[in-house]
Amino acid sequence: MKTFVIAGTQTGVGKTTIAAGLMAALARRGHRVQGFKVGPDYIDPSYHERATGRPSRNLDLWMCSAAALRQSYARAAADVNVVEGMMGLFDGAADGRGSTAAVAKTLGAPVILVVDASGLAQSAGALVHGYATFDPGLSLAGVIFNRVAGEGHYEYLRRSVRLPSFGWVERDPSIALPERHLGLVPAGERPPDLVRVGERVVRHLELEALLDRARVPAPPRTALPKRAPSVTIACARDEAFTFYYQDNLDLLEAAGARIVPFSPLRGELPNADALYLGGGFPELHRPRAHRRLREAVRAGMPVYAECGGLMYLVGQGLIPGRIEMTARLQNFGYKEARAARDTVVARRGLRLRGHEFHHSRWIHPRVPAAWRLARGPEGYARKNIHASYVHLHFGGAPECARRFVESAQRWRGKTS
Repeated sequence: MKTFVIAGTQTGVGKTTIAAGLMAALARRGHRVQGFKVGPDYIDPSYHERATGRPSRNLDLWMCSAAALRQSYARAAADVNVVEGMMGLFDGAADGRGSTAAVAKTLGAPVILVVDASGLAQSAGALVHGYATFDPGLSLAGVIFNRVAGEGHYEYLRRSVRLPSFGWVERDPSIALPERHLGLVPAGERPPDLVRVGERVVRHLELEALLDRARVPAPPRTALPKRAPSVTIACARDEAFTFYYQDNLDLLEAAGARIVPFSPLRGELPNADALYLGGGFPELHRPRAHRRLREAVRAGMPVYAECGGLMYLVGQGLIPGRIEMTARLQNFGYKEARAARDTVVARRGLRLRGHEFHHSRWIHPRVPAAWRLARGPEGYARKNIHASYVHLHFGGAPECARRFVESAQRWRGKTS
């Protein structure tokens, strides 16, 4: 089996373009390729899925334990596994945990460092030397130089480094992925030509040498214990709702849920026992009033909503207040949370970890909060609704998946 981590010296060096391009090129060569993303990110994995045809998995050492991370990796691993890092190689949470380097060491996977070579020549050697020696326990297999002006430029770069260089990617604005206020535009909105991106990315790479350095032992696979489906959870999936961790869906299914996608934007609502409204960009699509959904929620159907889901419920009049869009990110980053009361996904006092990432504010009167954060109360929890800006990874909180299924079972019992 082959596994490697695509890391960057810093954010913005082109990790997603190179990672997705490699995935697409390797898949076209007949490999079974699996994509992974380090850290809390919903958008970059959409490019992985488009390149490989398989759902990408998030590997987060701050929200999840090392054991849970290894299990997620092992369950999804394929012939070739490409792990895209986050930010710079050694950047993580405020306490230093969860970095790309830490995830690579947890997996025992070699790292390939992406260096933005624009404006660099021999100085690249000093830069790479620092990354190679900063953590002696890290396996840094080699480098890929991005945004290179040409063959002559690459020769300066190659001679300056003591690590293997697997080649270079030329400066080419035509393969840059489109961006928006939360980072890249999700791949489903403006589907890129990843075949072309892959061709351009690997044109000057020594792909076989890279794969040879990526040989790792196959991890022991442990199947996820599954209960027979007993309830149906309707999961919002359309242009406005795309932010879901695949492990969240898997753990809901393991707890006994049948996941059925539906489009709130199109007024759909399948027969279901609970609603899962994930994040996304409802602010870009101006959802219309959804009478059937409002009636179901007001009747008592359990609802779990994150970020965009919270915004949607406010817009539907199911949560008090209004949403105000902002020019800057609000409360960005990892969060430690404690359940403020019993809800459809958490028992009062439960402590867990999540993250926030949004360009909006919820302006509201005093309401019963879902969580207690360091800054104070957050979210809304009343009767059958749990809504919050905080995103959870159920790999770090499997009890939340089980409790949501149990809430759906209780509601099913009342309505059957």
